[in-house]
Amino acid sequence: MNGMKTLALKTILFTAMSLLFVLPAISQKGIEDGSKYGKGQDSINCIKNLSLYREFFKHNNYKDAIQPWRQVFGECPAASERMYVSGITMYRKSIESSSSQERKEQLIDTMLLIYDRRIEYFGGGGKKGNILGRKGIDLLRYRRSDIEAVNEAYGYLKSSIEMEKNKSRDAVMITFISASITLNQKGKIDDGQVIEDYFMATEIIDKLFDKSSRWKRAKASIDDNMLKSGILTCDALNGYYEPQFEANKTDTEFLQKVIKFYDASGCDRADLYVSASEQMYRIDPGPESAHQLGILFIAKSDFNKAATYLQMAVAGEGIDDETRAEWYYELTVVTLANKDYCGAITWAREAIIRKPNYGKAYIALGDAMIASRDNLGDDFEKRTAFWVAADKYAKAKSVDPSVASNANKKLNDYKAQYPNHEEVFFRDLKDGDSYQVKGCINEYTTVRSRK
Repeated sequence: MNGMKTLALKTILFTAMSLLFVLPAISQKGIEDGSKYGKGQDSINCIKNLSLYREFFKHNNYKDAIQPWRQVFGECPAASERMYVSGITMYRKSIESSSSQERKEQLIDTMLLIYDRRIEYFGGGGKKGNILGRKGIDLLRYRRSDIEAVNEAYGYLKSSIEMEKNKSRDAVMITFISASITLNQKGKIDDGQVIEDYFMATEIIDKLFDKSSRWKRAKASIDDNMLKSGILTCDALNGYYEPQFEANKTDTEFLQKVIKFYDASGCDRADLYVSASEQMYRIDPGPESAHQLGILFIAKSDFNKAATYLQMAVAGEGIDDETRAEWYYELTVVTLANKDYCGAITWAREAIIRKPNYGKAYIALGDAMIASRDNLGDDFEKRTAFWVAADKYAKAKSVDPSVASNANKKLNDYKAQYPNHEEVFFRDLKDGDSYQVKGCINEYTTVRSRK
């Protein structure tokens, strides 16, 4: 260590002697005249101390580095930006190793001053936001139990994110939300402000999500903190967004935010979520969004609206047959729930046209045929609906084994509903004859009598 000190001093002495012959006799510190090193002897001293602290710092000898560093910091603060980074490193070490709380507080104050001085001399060119973020993190690192310090750090972190935007550090985002939650728990800010902070952070993270795994970890950490806080509730979202909705209901960006965050929070049954989704559909209609609304209204048991949107969905362009068949099946089920049995027959047939092996659609078609029997006439004619329904159940299990159990149960149960032998004979019919079931069913089937 002594050899290193000797070498460092020789280097500084040589540099200083060289400058002595070229610098003017007038001395002035850099902090006084705003120059990088100062003038005259003060300039020599600045360069000497700068080189000396760096040499010690490079070898992690903070004990000997700190004094020349302080001289540079106090006399020529514009000499080097790296000097501020080194200072933070040394002061963190001192804070963490100090056994005196009073001394720790003094060191923390100096560390914060280092950040302020760095902003003053090197905060231009878009650097201020980054420095503020680091200052906020360090302030929370050492004074998290002081709510006023948390509030101060929160301000630095928020300003940092507003300045840095997509260049923000993940640690700043995580710490910002943590500070926001803490302030909320202490009654300093309301739920709406925390939600606004969360949205600000996550909107930026979502844009960076696929660029690095660290953003995935940051998003997971923030979401976990919000979930544990109990702030991101449906009531809180309503309290935040409801006052804004009327004025912003034509703003697609606003509507997308509502839909996104209600969905992410499991609030996709909320009235405001529904209103935003419907409004978004009015502005930008399409089969996918219509289908999504249809499913949404099914979940809310509003089958009339569900049917309306599902009809819009199946009428849309650019949908493959498999998807359209599934949507027609969903429309069949909803239409059955609305007791529009003839409509359900129509939609089930449309599903089968696009997917001939769609067992569930055949079963739904059979169910709709039975449900529509009241428009067929007398009791005998009503019972003929069970013949044609049986054809659909038999077809269902033949094209789709996954529905065989359900189909067989229906076939066995509904045999008891066939007309008896005398009723068939009275109509001048016999088992095996062809028979047209009329009404909206309008299909030929085979006569079968109840045994």
